[in-house]
Amino acid sequence: MVAVINNDAIEIGIVVRDAEKSLAFYRDVLGLPYLGDLEFPGTHMWRFAAGGSVVKLLEQVPTPAEANPAGDIPATGLRYLSLFVSNLDELVAECEAYGCVIAIPVTEFQPGAKFAFVEDPEGNRIELLDVAGLMSA
Repeated sequence: MVAVINNDAIEIGIVVRDAEKSLAFYRDVLGLPYLGDLEFPGTHMWRFAAGGSVVKLLEQVPTPAEANPAGDIPATGLRYLSLFVSNLDELVAECEAYGCVIAIPVTEFQPGAKFAFVEDPEGNRIELLDVAGLMSA
């Protein structure tokens, strides 16, 4: 059977242990537009736009004991989220000023295309990609 995809977007949920720090990171540092929040038994969800997709932060009661599981990118499970940006250098500087771990600094992987990896307050890796130079070439 083949999945029938109804649109060009995805939603990704990130369970957080410190909602305030995570909200500040995704809303204020990354600048993702706030879409609203939902409450259901044992969970509060905040939703943010990422292009046509949605990043959902979930606070659960009780709070999970463990943060992001150990392991670098070559490990099983969700390892990182990629966001396309047009202001990579400034955004990485803002993440650094906020106190985020810069796991991989701004790196040009081919002419006109750069990336960096930062960590959110829960230790989740966020790949920031600026490929605008490829699009104009």
